[in-house]
Amino acid sequence: MNRNLLLRPAVVLLALLGMASCNDDGGDVTSSRGSLAAVEVEAPGMVQSGVEFGVDLAAANVGVSNIRNSRVDVTFDAPLTVFSVDPSSGTTAAIAGNRIIWDLGTLDANTRSRLTARARGTLAAGETSRTATIRAELTGQGISAGDAVATDSVTISP
Repeated sequence: MNRNLLLRPAVVLLALLGMASCNDDGGDVTSSRGSLAAVEVEAPGMVQSGVEFGVDLAAANVGVSNIRNSRVDVTFDAPLTVFSVDPSSGTTAAIAGNRIIWDLGTLDANTRSRLTARARGTLAAGETSRTATIRAELTGQGISAGDAVATDSVTISP
């Protein structure tokens, strides 16, 4: 019995080290009161000016408690423009300028919601290339602003 109690901290330490060694700039994880929330942004590293591309977003609750009043605010730096959104079932999304407001409602324990967006980056005359950032922030009951933020960068080339 004592042997099992000593093994548990070692397993937790190995899991934390494994999570820390992952190098994924597109996601962030936060926890609060039995909830373990994660937000991810995946966009192509390089796109051609004037050509539409896809951005995949995910919000997940891998904890044991629901996250109520959850939403993801997604901001696209200039010169990126959002054209369309396709949220997963049970969620809604709206485009407001260079932002997407994705309302998840209640993010149930051990669930994941997805959103696909179509965007385009257009260089100004004479620009050779430009990098723009896409930033997603998950908030909800027990998840404060700034706790779960993910970014991904897109380089726009001629």
